[in-house]
Amino acid sequence: MRRRTLLSAGILCLLFLPLLYAEVKNRDRPAKGEWDLNPEKVWQVDRAGDDVFGLPFTLRSREEERLFIYDLKNDVNYIFDAEGTFKRRFAPGGQGPGEIGGQGRTFLVDDKVIISGANAFHYFTREGDYLRTARLEGANLPAHLFLNEDELIAAPLTGFHTPDGRGKILLRNLRLGSETVLAEFSSFEGGVGRSGEQVFDMIVVGLSPLLTIGQDRDRICWGLSDAYLIHVTDLEGKPINAFSVNRKPTKISDRVKRGYFKNPNLPADVLGQIVDSFPDALTFFHRIEWHNGLIYVFVPELDLEVGRPRIRQIDIFSPEGEYLYRAKIELEKGLRPVFSPLDNLIISGNFLYAACEKEDDTVVIVKYHIDLPGR
Repeated sequence: MRRRTLLSAGILCLLFLPLLYAEVKNRDRPAKGEWDLNPEKVWQVDRAGDDVFGLPFTLRSREEERLFIYDLKNDVNYIFDAEGTFKRRFAPGGQGPGEIGGQGRTFLVDDKVIISGANAFHYFTREGDYLRTARLEGANLPAHLFLNEDELIAAPLTGFHTPDGRGKILLRNLRLGSETVLAEFSSFEGGVGRSGEQVFDMIVVGLSPLLTIGQDRDRICWGLSDAYLIHVTDLEGKPINAFSVNRKPTKISDRVKRGYFKNPNLPADVLGQIVDSFPDALTFFHRIEWHNGLIYVFVPELDLEVGRPRIRQIDIFSPEGEYLYRAKIELEKGLRPVFSPLDNLIISGNFLYAACEKEDDTVVIVKYHIDLPGR
């Protein structure tokens, strides 16, 4: 009798385990309705010292500290204080100490600024003073997040890095040279063209289904942006939960899709392969973040006036994956957000920073105070 009871309990446990990790399926209707961010402008700047902004590609800030800006066109990084006062230039493009070749993402980690470059990570103080460079040997996957100075989350962005169609999210320790697989996924195999022995890949923001990762302390949220399905995993690779939204994709015409590819420096046959490989719909999300214990999913839409994507909506979820609020980003008239593959519209504490174009094509950085929901 006891043996039968234990067996029954074991069966019940096995049946119950899948329920612990069941996907939370949301309708495309937030449980608590619309959330008003109530933006109030704090300041606006159009230059960094003597430099006029060209294309601010990345903005980074943390809890009302300094604002770090990477300008792709000027190929240099800038620091502003919380009041909008320009402090200094640092980390220009180049190959020498304190210079960045092929700049990628910027990370704020503890009291350091870490900038990814071609096969290297460059470390600076928060004041912009150069500290050191960590060189990477061989082919390396892009870093999505740094947990501390030594540990990072790395994963492929495109099918170029996953020829077998399978990708892995890795927890890497630069100091120890170790790595742990946190999750595996099927990658998007489009965006790649071939001509002879040459292989080209292209990322088109809003069209390319990209792996997107957000982090909060001891867990990550991740998903491939061609489906509104987001997984939550701890830093040991254990699944916590998953959630989705039943939302129809935003279809785009072939004409609009081909309008994304104006004057690319690619052979015509390669360009045709790449264009035809992209879906005829926008991706479902562009970025995942945590604020005040809630999950923020940034949703792209097509700005028909200029024929490129922009961020105007944020879906806000509970840690368990319930769709709570829909927030709209409404900036003042005459300002259009500049959209980049990285992050040039960010939330830090109760502030929103955005790189914008004015009607006269002047590029500005604007800071707003915003209201965020609590748990």
